[in-house]
Amino acid sequence: MKLNLLPTHVSKEKAARGALFGGILLLLVLLGLSGAMIYKARGDLALAQDGIAEAEGRAKAAKDTADYADTVMQQSTVLLRNTALAKAMLAHNAVYPNLYDSVKTYIPSFYRISSMSAQSSGDNMTTVTLVGYLDTYQQYADLMLALLRMPGVVSVSRAGFTNNMAYVPAPTPEDQQGKPHKPGEAPIPDDPLKRLDYFMAKGKTTGYANEGGYGSGQPGLRGAMPNSSEVTVTLVLMRDTRTPDPKATLSASGPAPAGSGPGPSAAGGQLPTTTTPPPSSGGNESAPGPAPRKGKRGTIPAEGD
Repeated sequence: MKLNLLPTHVSKEKAARGALFGGILLLLVLLGLSGAMIYKARGDLALAQDGIAEAEGRAKAAKDTADYADTVMQQSTVLLRNTALAKAMLAHNAVYPNLYDSVKTYIPSFYRISSMSAQSSGDNMTTVTLVGYLDTYQQYADLMLALLRMPGVVSVSRAGFTNNMAYVPAPTPEDQQGKPHKPGEAPIPDDPLKRLDYFMAKGKTTGYANEGGYGSGQPGLRGAMPNSSEVTVTLVLMRDTRTPDPKATLSASGPAPAGSGPGPSAAGGQLPTTTTPPPSSGGNESAPGPAPRKGKRGTIPAEGD
C-alpha cells in the first residue's frame, strides 16, 4: 500500500503552474492571429481604395465624354433637326402611292374608277374618295361588301346611283300585261293605236347620242354610259397620312418638342406638329385613274382607252 504523504497544496501549485503556462501560450497565439487579421484587413482596405480610385477615374472620364457629347448635340441641333425633317419628308413621298395601291386591291372589277383622292382627317385617320360608274343596283350593293373587306376601314358611304333598268310594273287599266319599262316612264298601253302614239311621243335615238364621251374619237375620260350611274364612295381608313410641317420645324429656335409629330428629331423627340393641308395645297393628292387591271370579266382598260 502506497501512501501519499505530500501536503495538498503541493499538487495544487503544480496544476496552477500548468494552467498559467497554457494561458500564456494561448494569449501569444491569439495575439499572433489578431496581428495577422489586422495586417490582412489593412491590405484589403488598401486594395479596395485603389479600386475606388480607378473606378472614380473611369466615371469622371465617362462624365466628361457625355458632357462633351451634349455640347456637340446642342451645337448641332439645327443641323440634326433639318436632317430629320428631310428624312421624314422623303419617307412621306411614298405614303399616298402606297395608300392608293392598297385601296385598288379591294376595288371590284365592275366598278369603273374615274378618279381617286385621299386626304388626312386627323391623327391616324384618312378619308379616301372614289368616283366611278356602276351598271346595276346589285353592283351597287356588292360594292359595299367588297370595300368593307379592306383592313383598317372604319366606314364606307356611297351616293349617286340612279336605277335606270327596266322593270315589270303592276297591272293597270291601260296595261293589263305589265309590259317592262324604265322607272319614271308611263305604263305602255295595251291598245295598239295608243301604244303607237306612246312610242311616237317618247321618241327614239336614231343617231349619235354623245353620252359620256363615247364615240367622240377624242382622248380623255369616259363618263357614264346610258344605263350607268356615277357613284361616289367615301372611305374612312385608319391610316396616318399627315405631312411634316417644314415651316414650323425650320423656324424652331430650340430642340424639337417630344411627342409633337410623326418623325424623330435630333433631341430624341419628334418633329413639330404635322399639318393636314387643304386640297389646293397638296394635302389632297388625286390619282388620275388606275392602270388596267384584271378582274373576273377580263382586263379592264384604264380611263380614256
